[in-house]
Amino acid sequence: MFHLGFCGCFQLLWVLLVGGTAGYLAGWVIRGRGYNPIGNVLLGMAGFFVGGLFLGRAGAYGLCGAILVSFVGALVLIIGVRVFLDEDFAK
Repeated sequence: MFHLGFCGCFQLLWVLLVGGTAGYLAGWVIRGRGYNPIGNVLLGMAGFFVGGLFLGRAGAYGLCGAILVSFVGALVLIIGVRVFLDEDFAK
């Protein structure tokens, strides 16, 4: 049976906090407001992956570093998809 545990709960909260904040900030810059809560978290999580490719281990330096990497990655992700695939993506 799956057991999240005490530390797993903190990791889940960390992902939700960082992903939600970065996704909201990226949405605010691109659209003037955030996306829905699930969209913010998913965008921030994808942004952390993309940002990690560009900025390396900058996200390992606490909450601000993780949010910065996720935010930059989310912006790159939105702009890249808009340029190469769909102009109306994430509007």
